[in-house]
Amino acid sequence: MEAGRRSLTVYLAVLVTLALLPLGLIAVYQTRAVIIEADEKSRKSLLARTIEAANRERELLQRAVGVGSGLSASLASASITDANCSAMMERLIDSEPEFVFAGFIQPDGVMSCSTAGGIVDLSGAPGFLEISENPQLTFSVNRSGAVTGQSVIIVTQPVISQSNLMGFVSISIPHALARAPLESDSLSNDVIIALFDEGGDVLSSNIGLDLVNDYLPQNKQSWLLLSNSGKTFSARTAEGEDRVFAVATIVPGEVAVIGSWPREAALASVGSGGKALTVAFPILMWVTGLGVALWGLHRLVIRHLDSLRSAVRRFALGERDPIESLKNAPQEFVQLQTAFNRMVVLVREAENQQEQDLVEKTLLLREVHHRVKNNLQLIASIMNMHMRSAESAEARRLLGQLQRRVRGLAMVHQTLNQNSKMTTINTETLVGRLVSELAHRPPIHGQPVEVICDIQPIELGQDQAVTLSMLAAEALTNAIKYVGVPEEGPPMISAVLRATTDGAVVLKIANSRGRSDDEEAAFHSGGIGQRLMQAFVSQLDGSDHVTETPYEYIYEVTFEIAEVDGASIPKNLPNDGDGDARAAAE
Repeated sequence: MEAGRRSLTVYLAVLVTLALLPLGLIAVYQTRAVIIEADEKSRKSLLARTIEAANRERELLQRAVGVGSGLSASLASASITDANCSAMMERLIDSEPEFVFAGFIQPDGVMSCSTAGGIVDLSGAPGFLEISENPQLTFSVNRSGAVTGQSVIIVTQPVISQSNLMGFVSISIPHALARAPLESDSLSNDVIIALFDEGGDVLSSNIGLDLVNDYLPQNKQSWLLLSNSGKTFSARTAEGEDRVFAVATIVPGEVAVIGSWPREAALASVGSGGKALTVAFPILMWVTGLGVALWGLHRLVIRHLDSLRSAVRRFALGERDPIESLKNAPQEFVQLQTAFNRMVVLVREAENQQEQDLVEKTLLLREVHHRVKNNLQLIASIMNMHMRSAESAEARRLLGQLQRRVRGLAMVHQTLNQNSKMTTINTETLVGRLVSELAHRPPIHGQPVEVICDIQPIELGQDQAVTLSMLAAEALTNAIKYVGVPEEGPPMISAVLRATTDGAVVLKIANSRGRSDDEEAAFHSGGIGQRLMQAFVSQLDGSDHVTETPYEYIYEVTFEIAEVDGASIPKNLPNDGDGDARAAAE
């Protein structure tokens, strides 16, 4: 994981990101500014479409307000009889076919001047009570007009003369006529257009008054005329649908129009995906820049580094082949490739020379062991000739012991010469050959001597192996000298070599005890063999132990396996002035 974070690709990605960050921020700012400007234009367009949809109804209401203002001025300037007033109202209706009713209501609520004729008492009507308390221009809805019986929009204006309230002019516009301009073919069926007064009461809608509230904002305060005229906003309807709304003034301070647009249609107008576009362009720029940088990095650096890394790995595993030509590599990598190939050639030549020197030294060392073995065998043969010509038994015994030691040394050098490893020797081969070579003697009282050899294969350094072989040769010589015929069984000599679990090696040389040859048992060499064995045990940094029973003699040596070192001449041999003993040990 740590190696992945430190890769060249990660570093380059971070650096490219930091380099492109200022440009990305500038791009975000500029894109955001463009989107905000486009959003503002789209919202204005949405508001304009809403106003356009209510344009004819706005003209109708404004004309009603204008007509009402003219009637109010006429009634306030002169005293007019009810008959003349009614005639004036009828002429108005004839000239304005969009209006279905016009009348004058006295301050007490009695209407004796109207296009309907007769006298109507409106003093108990809820609408009259409201305008009486606050005489001003008002717009209201009556689904069943008191005079016309139709669903109408009522425009009411006070008639004031010299600061005195003389009454009210009332003009009615049928909903069927007021609704027709809102039902424009240019609008989708999902677009709702409604007119409302300053209190938020709906005056007219293109879908009627019964259903319009389902498409208006759930919170009525969010779309009141005085706070949101000329604005667009999003809100949730009473039915739980998210829609976009546009509010504009129709009659200043009195009537406004609200357009309820489905979010999909509104977003198409307002500009959907503005936030996504704000981030998309910088991300696209970053991805493009990062992609080009990574492609260039791979093309110019990484692929050549991979080739060099593969070559170095193969070199570490032992291959010594130079790198093939790097294709289209920069000059720096070409120089690196040339230097690596030169190093490979030099190392290969040095290793070949070293291997050749090692082969020559190995052959020379084997030749030395071979010649030493031949010389020792020659000496053993000469001793054999002297032993045959010796007249005394003591001389023959002494020459025989020396001959066995020389033959043991010759066997060691023969094993070293034939061993495949030059630093270690297998004990199974070395000690096994010594036993085969030395542990044979004539039968005792007509019974052949049984030789048991159980050697575990253990790799020892040449220093320990040579010392162990000389110790085993002396111990075998001692066992051959004192082997006897027990009361039960044949005479026996055994050699056992085992490694323990704690890294130690145990050598056991045993011989049976009993009747022996008189001449062999009577001969004494003065304890030279025992002193040699003690010296060899000391050189092995081991310990020896002797176990004697009436039927068996066991000599046991234990020592630790040392680290493999170069072969060396045995040291710490006993110095008792016996030159023959030292020569035999060497």
